Amino acid sequence: MPRKPKMTDEERRAYSAKMRGELEAVMDRAYGAMVASEEFWTTVMRTAAKLTHPDRDDRSPANCIAVAAQCPHATHVLSSGDWRKAGRFPVKGSTSIRIWTPIKRRSEDAQDAAAAAADSGQGEAANGAAEGEGRKVSGFKAGPVFDISQTDGDAYEPPAAAPLAAEVIRDVLVSQYRDQYHEDPEQAGGFDFTQEAPGNAVRILLYGHAWRRITEADAPLPGQHAAEVASAAHVAALILGVGPGPAVMPPLAGIITQDKKPPVHESAVRVIETGRAIAHAVATSAERRRELAPAG
Repeated sequence: MPRKPKMTDEERRAYSAKMRGELEAVMDRAYGAMVASEEFWTTVMRTAAKLTHPDRDDRSPANCIAVAAQCPHATHVLSSGDWRKAGRFPVKGSTSIRIWTPIKRRSEDAQDAAAAAADSGQGEAANGAAEGEGRKVSGFKAGPVFDISQTDGDAYEPPAAAPLAAEVIRDVLVSQYRDQYHEDPEQAGGFDFTQEAPGNAVRILLYGHAWRRITEADAPLPGQHAAEVASAAHVAALILGVGPGPAVMPPLAGIITQDKKPPVHESAVRVIETGRAIAHAVATSAERRRELAPAG
């Protein structure tokens, strides 16, 4: 079978511009849906939780929005090259999901270092080190990825954290609340968490942590702060494997600013990053407790 001819530089630039334009259109439609549909806002929050893994936040909040708009059932997305490294490959006929991927260019210092290494005969190691250290993000382009549901091949289990019991999450959240905010959450909220079902206690505590982390100055519109807090708690609960409370769409429809991105973009970024930070802090603290627990 004859190989597909390589694109010229001009064709490559035209193709890249076309893909970028299509992704920008996807984002515009997604932003419109996020202030008009509670269901789609919740889909974005659910996608962000699913694309959060113990070793990393798999995709940025903006890319979580992009993935939710194109493949709302996605759970784990990788490039075709990364899937092949894992022994899987995109199924023939699958339509890729477009996300923002960084464009990395070598700085002038890195280019000088590479040239000096070559001149001094230092070999490929020095050249490679200079290249790795000197590459900086100069922009973003639309890159293709595929969800695991679009692939076939070897069995593959995405990285997953060890499950935490709701009682453990509750105790960690209570301890963190006291340490970070110097308040007792039961006294502050009038709760007796020993009398609450563990999952319900966790939901209350997650809401309290999100309330503390997201300020009303960041979400000033009437109802916006409470909506973002509820959604951040929703994301954190999903990541931690606890039944979540509702994700509430912030009241941002019709708001116009001078920024290139609409206010709902910053709102979603704040919510996702807050939910991830709360869940990460819980998982880290629970793991530390596990390490310190006496054996036997």
